[in-house]
Amino acid sequence: MIGVIGVQTFSCKKEIEEKKTEPDPEAQLAEIQSRIDSLEDFIENQPILKPAVVEPNFGLFQTLQKAGLEQKQTLKIINTLADTVELGPLRAGQVFWVGFDPIDTTKAVIFRYAENLATFHFLMTDSVTGEWRYKIVEKPLNIRYAMYEGILKEGGNLYNTLRDIGIPQNMVGIVAGVLECKVSFRTDARVGDRFKILLKETRFQDSIWIGGKVLYAGYAGSRVKHSEAFLYEEADPKSSFNAHYTEDGEALVHSGLRYPLDRLHITSGFGYRIHPTLGTRMFHSGIDYRGAIGTPVYAVADGIVVLSSYGEENGNHIAIKHSDNSQSWYLHLSQRGVGAGQRVKGRQIIGKVGNTGRSNGSHLHFAIKQPSGSWMNPALKKMIATPKLEGSKFEALKEQVKNIKIMLSKTEIAEAKSINDSTDAIVKWVIE
Repeated sequence: MIGVIGVQTFSCKKEIEEKKTEPDPEAQLAEIQSRIDSLEDFIENQPILKPAVVEPNFGLFQTLQKAGLEQKQTLKIINTLADTVELGPLRAGQVFWVGFDPIDTTKAVIFRYAENLATFHFLMTDSVTGEWRYKIVEKPLNIRYAMYEGILKEGGNLYNTLRDIGIPQNMVGIVAGVLECKVSFRTDARVGDRFKILLKETRFQDSIWIGGKVLYAGYAGSRVKHSEAFLYEEADPKSSFNAHYTEDGEALVHSGLRYPLDRLHITSGFGYRIHPTLGTRMFHSGIDYRGAIGTPVYAVADGIVVLSSYGEENGNHIAIKHSDNSQSWYLHLSQRGVGAGQRVKGRQIIGKVGNTGRSNGSHLHFAIKQPSGSWMNPALKKMIATPKLEGSKFEALKEQVKNIKIMLSKTEIAEAKSINDSTDAIVKWVIE
């Protein structure tokens, strides 16, 4: 009898379990309807996308205005974007995408800028605050270390040879600029001189070039001794110390000017622009560098302070006259550390980054006035952070040089590939 009861009890439990696992038709229908409602809501509230195409001589302000954005929204997008992304010069035909609210079609809710085929920058409005929020989307990339070796041929020069073997134009400019500090190509380059370049190439889907870095550049010839340059990088990609140096830590760009900040993030360049607070087209006499309030500001060269004052437009500002009678100007400072008539040295702290005067966020406006009294584009001046790395920075350089040499050794034993018939050059690469 006990055995029968046991069987019956087990049978009841099994029946209950089976009932629990049976799907509830009403619940299923409710879930399906919920998904349908959600999908309809998703479709109904999708932004209306419009392309914003750059026309000749257009800036981002004019481009967005023509796409239908109001001035206030346009300025908000530009100012928000400037805090995170350096757009650089715009190209005619370049396309940005703007998404408008499907209900209020005058209200922009999303902005997209494709830096390249693998990097996308988004600005989206917060549903609660209405403020713009930034997001970056990056697709997976491949890293390739490529070593290019070659010989200068009759009628050729380093610049054209590097271009002819397929090194991207911007990389060619970097290599030539770095080596020109050690080699006078105009007078000393000869047929038969040898070069070696190591690039860290970033590629999308193996074949599409996205970007690159010149890790190493070497040159040896009959009239020049063997010269080498190594890339030094800090954790902050905007550090002004990120540059090429010799193995002994000497900067490869000879310049009497130092950078005014340790970190360089340009939010507004030189020339005519739409003023970020006034919304009118005005001439911008310098470059705006983003910086936190209190960040040290350095004199770019030795000189005498000719102005240290406060004004409604420029806020706290300083002007320094240099030996060539040019002047460097520093605007919107939170603090001024030097007074008129005081002599200063290059790389001396003269003040702190601020947000004083007519300004819409903490930054340094840096400008250069020529002896004639006209303003010049500071980007045309070669500047360096230091003529020689020292202390912890030099120790970090030595470690990076060691790693670069290891990568050079790895590429040396890779299979050599001829580039083309017109150049005596080969390439070897290692894929990370």
